[in-house]
Amino acid sequence: MRTTTSLIALLGATALFGCSSSSPTPQPSEDEILAPPAEGTGVQYRMVSTLQPAQEIERCQLFVAPAEGLNVNREVVRFSGGSHHVLLYTTPYTSIPTETRRGVALDATQVHDCNDGPQADWEVNGVVAGSQSPDGNSFLGDLPEGVALKVPPGTVLLMNTHYLNSSSNPIETDARINLYTIADDEVEVEAGMLFHYNPFISVPAHGSSTARMRCVTENDISVVRIQSHMHRRGVGYVANKVALDGTMTELYAHDRWEGVPSKEFSPFLEVKAGESLDYHCDFNNVEDRNIAQGLTTRDEMCMLIGPYFPRSPAYENCRTEEGLEAATWFGDGQTTCAQAFECLGSAQDDAAAYGCVVNSCESVGPQLSAALACQMTGGNGACIEACDGQDAEACNTCIGTACGAEMEACQAATCD
Repeated sequence: MRTTTSLIALLGATALFGCSSSSPTPQPSEDEILAPPAEGTGVQYRMVSTLQPAQEIERCQLFVAPAEGLNVNREVVRFSGGSHHVLLYTTPYTSIPTETRRGVALDATQVHDCNDGPQADWEVNGVVAGSQSPDGNSFLGDLPEGVALKVPPGTVLLMNTHYLNSSSNPIETDARINLYTIADDEVEVEAGMLFHYNPFISVPAHGSSTARMRCVTENDISVVRIQSHMHRRGVGYVANKVALDGTMTELYAHDRWEGVPSKEFSPFLEVKAGESLDYHCDFNNVEDRNIAQGLTTRDEMCMLIGPYFPRSPAYENCRTEEGLEAATWFGDGQTTCAQAFECLGSAQDDAAAYGCVVNSCESVGPQLSAALACQMTGGNGACIEACDGQDAEACNTCIGTACGAEMEACQAATCD
């Protein structure tokens, strides 16, 4: 039985990125990968490590951004074959930690294993750069003249790779991210990176399902490009723009979980205040177990990523300016909102809990999402103090009162 407080623990944390990996391709020479930016034009972050035969490993390395910060106007990513992605995260640290979140002491300035995903060992709060393709299609790419993604002075950055060596010999992996910068007085508009993550993924053993999420923006933005992220059960992806009158226009569609294409917008995609980006991932599971969302290769993900401007920090993670959830999650099943909450109350594991939302009908998405968001954020923030302690009854009582209107609307919502 899941109480309200356990529901918050299950659904309240937003994962950022995991990956799936593929077999290595012949390794390019060092000169073929990527030379650093010329002096004064940017910085290169690089990770080199050795993989033993048949080894699959996720690795991390922490860096400190220059004392003057970075105004990133362009990014180029290259990496030797055998990896599904290379990423550069931002963190909240003001100096490089001497131990992981799990209390393990290590020198994080050196390449180290982080095989449960970087978030298991380090806090991350955004993405600067990265790619899911060894020869391009990077996340940030080129921004317009005068537009830059800002990295504050001294920011601790986390570089992450995930490689598989399917050969019978050791291989050397080489991943490089070049950030090309502009001067402070050249920056006219600050850019941001959309990082929309759908936590409600559940794919039954030898079955299929769809995870769909919609994010409404409170500000006018211009989107430069978008890209998906799924793991190996992903068989389809579609992103749409939703106008104020509800009209949906397809923006981007493909069926690839690796070698992922990006969608470039020329002119830029204008998303006005009140309009939405709506995307879904289709999954097919050939394994003998249920698959849920999560950080590792055993799990799944459904994301929409891409640079945009001007920056709206809340919308980057699909939140309102007040920090509340701005997402609407749509199921592709037949259960009502009330039945979905009954299901959540009895779910015994993550896959079952996420499946309660996935199996709901599309028409109750707004009511179900509002009720879930209220509970996930401690009664839309009203019960943070009540839920900080050990008194689960006080927390549940507060949330029950604070979310009363949302739960009433959920109970009344039908699949007609």
